[in-house]
Amino acid sequence: MKKFLVWGLGLSGRSAIELLKAKGFEVYGGDDARGDDYRDYLDLVDVVVLSPGIPPKHPLWQEALKRGLEVVGELELAWRFFGGKALAITGTDGKSTTTRLTYLMLREYYANVEEGGNTGVPFSHIVLKNPSCLVVLEVSSFQGKTLSTFRPHLGAFLNFAEDHLDWHKNLEDYLLSKRNIFARQESEDFLLLNALQEEVRETQSKARKIYLLGEDAHGYIKDGRAYFLGEELFEVDRLKIKGKHNWHNALFAGAMARLMDVPLEIVREVLYSFGGLPYRMEYMGVFAGVEVYNDSKSTTVQALRSALESFEDGKVVLIAGGRDKGGDFESIRELVKRKTKSCVLIGEAKEKIAKAWQGCQVYLARDLEDAVSMAFDIAVPGDVLLFSPACASFDMFKDYKDRGNRFKDYVNSLTKP
Repeated sequence: MKKFLVWGLGLSGRSAIELLKAKGFEVYGGDDARGDDYRDYLDLVDVVVLSPGIPPKHPLWQEALKRGLEVVGELELAWRFFGGKALAITGTDGKSTTTRLTYLMLREYYANVEEGGNTGVPFSHIVLKNPSCLVVLEVSSFQGKTLSTFRPHLGAFLNFAEDHLDWHKNLEDYLLSKRNIFARQESEDFLLLNALQEEVRETQSKARKIYLLGEDAHGYIKDGRAYFLGEELFEVDRLKIKGKHNWHNALFAGAMARLMDVPLEIVREVLYSFGGLPYRMEYMGVFAGVEVYNDSKSTTVQALRSALESFEDGKVVLIAGGRDKGGDFESIRELVKRKTKSCVLIGEAKEKIAKAWQGCQVYLARDLEDAVSMAFDIAVPGDVLLFSPACASFDMFKDYKDRGNRFKDYVNSLTKP
């Protein structure tokens, strides 16, 4: 019987250990943060299960491959014990919102549905308690990199933009890791692809490919209405979630639900009632006449682009910055110039961003609290205060949730809605 080493003892790592022990396997666990030494275990195991946060350049990954050990992630591990049917959603942005919408629609129609993956409940935990369910999984490129048997019945590749170059060796590796999620689909499976992007459109799969958003696509948005396979899915104006990118998320989710035979009335009911996820263009209210949006989950330049495009020109006071992930900030300079009246920058990347946005009104803040104070000094009634960092949070915060909660606290401490 194989023996396992699980490295990284966060939520997914602990869930993997629990699943393996329940299946009767011998399993060891360790974590760099705890000061453990992986070399103590490599002679004892056959398979190494890595946390999604551990990059391919990590010496454990390299040494395991050199020794001929199998290297998998927690999602691939869980799949090997799963007897149900999976839907997989990936993309640079919009994964969590689309996953939640799809799950909510399926839940209204099917009796045994679970939601998990990248930022939710680990797949291992789901498999341990409900191994024959219908599951909707958000899948990241980190997870995609280590997949070798995973096969979703229905997949969705929402979009692709430069990201995670601090983890992947290059942009091609990032793209291939995304495409790998769908590489083992068969002809009876389905794959929804963003027809507007060549990188997404050219994904190789034996599945029946269904294209959204492009001309002559199977699904599209026109004149304020979304259509899929000839039927009207929803009216854009009736959605509570803001922004064109969220219209696209809604279209993908609705299309997935319809392919799974969810009635149209359920699709519309869920879409029209859904208010969005926390930290993703989350509307906090009007403070001193200023609309405030908490988009702390924005960790990419593309996410910031989508957020800015949701507002009128010249109305946005933007707070951005954090730890750079290799993003091309110059690519949105003209958009920033057009949409914002001022930008307040924080974190390790603030000087880099300020240089990239030459010609824009830019201020540098000491920290987030200082930035919120400066932003309210600049904004006037009728303006929008947008917190959309376009960077990772780890230079100043535990994660994007901690960052978002701190933003909420500072806004509430300065003014009342």
